[in-house]
Amino acid sequence: MLRRLTAVFLLAVGAVIFALSAVADRPTVIPFEVTFSIVVTDVCAFPINVDGTISGTETDYVDESGALTRISVNEVEQDTYTANGRTLVGTPFTFNEQVLFDSSGNVTHHYASGLIEKITLPDGSLFISAGRLDFTQHPGVRFILSPDMGHTGDLAAFCAALSP
Repeated sequence: MLRRLTAVFLLAVGAVIFALSAVADRPTVIPFEVTFSIVVTDVCAFPINVDGTISGTETDYVDESGALTRISVNEVEQDTYTANGRTLVGTPFTFNEQVLFDSSGNVTHHYASGLIEKITLPDGSLFISAGRLDFTQHPGVRFILSPDMGHTGDLAAFCAALSP
């Protein structure tokens, strides 16, 4: 009887400890909305102004010690491109980002997957880039239209639509 009572007590204590650690490890979900403006000089032979809005949710995951291990972002973005007196307005598109950290808090991977851009060009055709971007392979680059894996839209048609 004493063994059974001890076993039940230990199970109960273990369940409480597990439950408390599970509460401490629960992901944090943060809604966000941001706007940005940048000048892109590496897509066409001329600079392009890009204004965008991004909204979505960021989910932060931590380990049992509270150290950040992963950030998962689900977002919707819409961009507007202007150059040479011309404007292209993109269709809102959805994609996901993952940022992974090592035990020291350093980023080991940062990638996005899904649509990268969707724009109806003046001739009625669609510029669509989709796939996977690995941001760790592009240090210092703030805006990318071509995925590392997947499909890149017709950059010549995109640039022609914004050319003088």
